[in-house]
Amino acid sequence: MMENLTARYNIVYHGRKIIGDVERENFALHQNNYQQLLPVFIEPTEATASANTALMDSVIGKALNIINTKSKSKYINEAYLLTGKANYLKGNYYNATEFFTYVANAFADMPEYRQAALAWKARSLMQLGNLTEAGMVLDTVFMGLESEDKSVGLIFAAQAKHYLLTHDEESAITMLQQALEHTSHKPTKLRWHYLLGQLLQMHGRDEEAYRHFSRVVKSNVAYEMSFYADLNRVYLATAENPSGADRVRLLKRMLRDGKNTAFRDQIHYRIAEIYYADGNVPQALAHYELALRQQSNNRYQTAMSYLKLADHYFGQGDYQTSKHYYDSVGMSLPADFPDAGAVQRKIANLDDLIAELQTVAREDSLQYLSGLNEVQRQTEIDSIIARDCAKLQHDSRAKVDRKKSGQTSPRSPFDDMVGGTVTYTDNRFYFNNADAMAMGQAEFRRRWGSRPLRDNWRFSDMIDGTAAVEPPSAIGTETAAAADTAALDSAAWAFKLRESYLDALPNTAEKLAASHQRIHDALLRIGNTYRDELRDDEEAANTYEELLRRYPDTDDRALLYYNLYRLYAQTDEVRAAYYREKLLAEFPETLYSRIIRDPQYLAKLEQQKQALDEAYEKVYTQYTQQQYSQVVDEVTRLLSQQDGRQQTMSQLAYLRALAWGRTSGLDTFEHALKQLVADFPDDSLITPLAGQHLAFIEANRDTLANRMVALYGVDGNRARFVDEPTMTLWPQLVIHSGPDRPVPRRQLAVSAAGQTAVRGNAGLGTVQGLARQQLAKTAEVGEVGPNVYRNLELLPDSATYYFVINVMNERVNLAPSRFGIGQFNRTRYTGGGISHQLKAVNDENQLIYIGPFDSYDNAKLYETQILPLLPDIMKIPGDIYNTFVITDRYFGTLSDFDKIDDYYTIYWEETSK
Repeated sequence: MMENLTARYNIVYHGRKIIGDVERENFALHQNNYQQLLPVFIEPTEATASANTALMDSVIGKALNIINTKSKSKYINEAYLLTGKANYLKGNYYNATEFFTYVANAFADMPEYRQAALAWKARSLMQLGNLTEAGMVLDTVFMGLESEDKSVGLIFAAQAKHYLLTHDEESAITMLQQALEHTSHKPTKLRWHYLLGQLLQMHGRDEEAYRHFSRVVKSNVAYEMSFYADLNRVYLATAENPSGADRVRLLKRMLRDGKNTAFRDQIHYRIAEIYYADGNVPQALAHYELALRQQSNNRYQTAMSYLKLADHYFGQGDYQTSKHYYDSVGMSLPADFPDAGAVQRKIANLDDLIAELQTVAREDSLQYLSGLNEVQRQTEIDSIIARDCAKLQHDSRAKVDRKKSGQTSPRSPFDDMVGGTVTYTDNRFYFNNADAMAMGQAEFRRRWGSRPLRDNWRFSDMIDGTAAVEPPSAIGTETAAAADTAALDSAAWAFKLRESYLDALPNTAEKLAASHQRIHDALLRIGNTYRDELRDDEEAANTYEELLRRYPDTDDRALLYYNLYRLYAQTDEVRAAYYREKLLAEFPETLYSRIIRDPQYLAKLEQQKQALDEAYEKVYTQYTQQQYSQVVDEVTRLLSQQDGRQQTMSQLAYLRALAWGRTSGLDTFEHALKQLVADFPDDSLITPLAGQHLAFIEANRDTLANRMVALYGVDGNRARFVDEPTMTLWPQLVIHSGPDRPVPRRQLAVSAAGQTAVRGNAGLGTVQGLARQQLAKTAEVGEVGPNVYRNLELLPDSATYYFVINVMNERVNLAPSRFGIGQFNRTRYTGGGISHQLKAVNDENQLIYIGPFDSYDNAKLYETQILPLLPDIMKIPGDIYNTFVITDRYFGTLSDFDKIDDYYTIYWEETSK
């Protein structure tokens, strides 16, 4: 009796109270994001779990006191349950799961504890991301649902959370409705009413959603929740809310309510959304801008407004403006923003995408101008020049106005879009605080006078150490002079612009074909960017289809059909089947058709390549060991199978020709080379080399005709006819210490957004609907350079460079690979003074380094030429080697695996920017 008494009132009561207080505190401290679906439960965060650790440890200590010292108490089951809950609230979900499992198993005959423990176990598993096991636990809980009623609300809510995590919103709605009926905690019920309203609105059940939002509005909840519920009700035109159809009027009425001052940005955003959906774009853009001008710390809303403007201008082809807005999105993007990864990928790849889209727009514009008669063409060009000139003059006047007003920094180009002064979103930052900026500017002018924005401003116009303030008359004189200069510059600029358009017109068959090729290639790259970098399947499919619409006879049809089949496979079975049949009907023997017929074809092809590479290594070794008859027999057998990569087959045929050259006369060797050229006419590695040998034979036939065998051994006293392979010992070079590994200036596109950020998903699908006149306008946009940055300390323009193949295996035989590299060099760099050598590094890596090259451009040119052929040259799996370009200065620093790997990472980061 005493154990029960002390356990109940000294331990269990206090443990329950502590846990209840912590749950209420977590509930009160939680900051809801009402622009997303509210969570079903208020779960522990890192901050709350850390803050409550001491309290939860005290609960665990009290519970263990019952378990360890009060063995006859009837509250042992409660002690284990309290221990599980305490571990849950301190974020230790693994331990919590184990304690809840023990309670459910050890006290299976006590439904009150079994059901509660299983419900909490399911919550713990969901926190760990184990949704499959959580679903099975919930199935077990529902089997005993009728056995007790205290945990029913918790069970239905846990099941609702599971459905939301598995994207089954309809079932989640049903579970939440049941949870409401079995829950008495009013704040929790109101949260669930709001969540039900959100879910029902998403699924078009407006009448029900309106009723749930109304329950929230009419209750005594915090004003923020009430405001958002009322804001959502505005969108629901129902029988109970017929005025909902006039949503703009209702939203503007909310703007006038003083209690909504903190939410004006969201109200303007909702108004903009309505105008945009109704096609009233100017009003929509104005309200998006007004949303950005409101004082608010809501980064989520700021990012949404910027993103809407960025997507709009991108869809209209105004790429420069859209880039500014996307950069601003990157500055304000919260971590929990929906599809934050997709937005960041778009920002990171925006420059490349814009460059390709501008290529399409410019070439379309030039083709349009070329198709006009002379008078129309001159009129169109005059119109373009006039618009660009007006913009330049506007910018020039704005610069003069800034100087008159004493501004020390240019205003945002969007200051005049919607009247008034910009009020930035976060006033805690000095340069976003208008009052602080004004005070600072006044103090600056008081001390230094009106200074123009330029370098070394402290030393400009200084007389005897004092600041000279320009008199008003000087400003007028300078303005007039600037206007005259601008007039002269504008005339010259207009003339040059007109000449550039006329020179670029595709007015000949050759120019027109080149223009179409540029459009074709740009569209293909755009589609690939959407597919691979942005992972936007819809825009990728739109781009590929636009490419097929423009160029139905393109040589890339098979590739495009296959890409479209894959893109539509998960979303549109009819379209996927259409492109599948076109591919199989028009290109039945291509790689893509074989992949469709046999999904394992690529794996089989890789196995076949590996087996053929191993056979090539064996044949090569036989050749170096002078087993020429075995080489001929083995190659003949492999070629007769006619099964394998043509590149490797041609290399085998070349080894057989060399073997015949070692054992037979000139006629046999010459015939073998001619047969090789005839069998592999499209080969880019071996066939050119065989052609060189045949040319040498033709030029020296009289000398060579008397030979007993066509190829003699290597003799340093005579010119070598064929660079025969030898098993050269791999040089064990001493690695000289060099300077420390350079640290690159790494800068992600999203992080660098502030460089062009301003105050604010369309792709080719939008562009393709533009008329030619509209496309012509896009040619006015200035060229956007590629997002390329190179660290000139690491990779200077001029230096001694090497192209390096880094093999991450110290034991693999690289003699066949080096033979292939030699073949490549002889066909493309004969007399070029380059060679390939091998360097073993720390018994970890083998570096094949090729060079020297005297400049970065020459090394990159070599890299560009050899990379497409490298899989066939290397004869080893592609996952054990990589490549890079390096100067001799840093080559000496590659002393172990980690340093090589670090340099490789830095190199590709630098060269891919």
